Formats: sequence, C-alpha cells, structure tokens
Amino acid sequence: MRKFNQAGFLMLESLIAFAMFFVLCTLLLPLLLDYKKELHIQEKRSYYYSLLQNELARSNPNNHEVIEDNFTITFRFTNDDGLKKGCMEITAKGRNERRCLYGYLEG
Repeated sequence: MRKFNQAGFLMLESLIAFAMFFVLCTLLLPLLLDYKKELHIQEKRSYYYSLLQNELARSNPNNHEVIEDNFTITFRFTNDDGLKKGCMEITAKGRNERRCLYGYLEG
C-alpha cells in the first residue's frame, strides 16, 4: 500500500479559507455600517429629545428649527386642553419621526 503525505497545507485549502473570510467580510461590513448609522441617529434623537424636555419646562417655549448633519429637527409648542404640548419632528434621509411631550401650564 502506498502512503500519502498528509503533513502539507494545500493551496486549495488556502483558497477556500480566503474565500470564506472574504464572504464573511462582505456580509458583516454592511451590517457594521448600518449599525453605526443607526447609533448616530439614536444619539441625535436622544439629545434633541432632552432639548424638547428642557424647552417644555420653560414658561414660554419657542418654536424653532435646527438643521445639523442632514437632520432637520423642528420644535413646535401649543396649548391643548390646559396642557403645554411640545412636539419634535425629525427628518433625516427619508426618515420622518414625530415625538410629543405634555406639560402643565403654569397659572
């Protein structure tokens, strides 16, 4: 019987390992980029939501609009049924979100 030398590392095995690595990288890189984009949007949302809370706590909140990093954030304040209503609209790259908070009127 003839014995085969099994001690070597074949070029085919190297190519298969490289192909698997390449496939994993091409699948994971877009996911990582989407994750970073969503994280950035979430940070902006949290920051401007806290600004909405601070503005609503003031006695006379002002309507205004902020444009930053392809985000357009619009703050609108109204009085509804004895409550102050503050709404924040976020528009960014095809996304539209609206969040509202209520506060008591001073009086």
